[in-house]
Amino acid sequence: MKTKGRNTWLTTTLLASICLLVACERQTHVTFEGDVTPIFVLSGSGKLASLTVYSPDFPAMAESPWDENFALWKIRPIRGNSTGSPLRKIRRITYGVLPDGYEQVKPTVGSAPHLAEGQKYFYEVETTNAPGIAGYVEIRNSRTVTTQGIGPCFQADGKKWIRVACPN
Repeated sequence: MKTKGRNTWLTTTLLASICLLVACERQTHVTFEGDVTPIFVLSGSGKLASLTVYSPDFPAMAESPWDENFALWKIRPIRGNSTGSPLRKIRRITYGVLPDGYEQVKPTVGSAPHLAEGQKYFYEVETTNAPGIAGYVEIRNSRTVTTQGIGPCFQADGKKWIRVACPN
């Protein structure tokens, strides 16, 4: 009987160790705080590779899934995507404020543009070592809230992207 208890403990410990080392990635999750300046509250097991906020025109006018012509604010690690900080360490990013170890890609000069009340902004959080996340955020009644949005949707055609109808 004593051996069975020890084997159970060893099995449980081994499985927990394996889970911690290789298999337990937790998808990236974002919630929002803040008033007219969004605060991205991040969780998950990945490392932040980039954070991009797109203009309200992005869904209707983008020519590719990540058309940076519509990026209002984009940040990435100074030393490359694989050097990003763990989300559990960053925890919060205020729109327009660079976390330590990150550089602003968009805009190339100046600060992040103000987000207008009532407009929907698509955002994307890319991570390494775990799935990222994307969605829509809006400033409503002087508060940052998540919201719903559609598209844009694309299909690859050789080396170019073709806009297609988004699934319902």
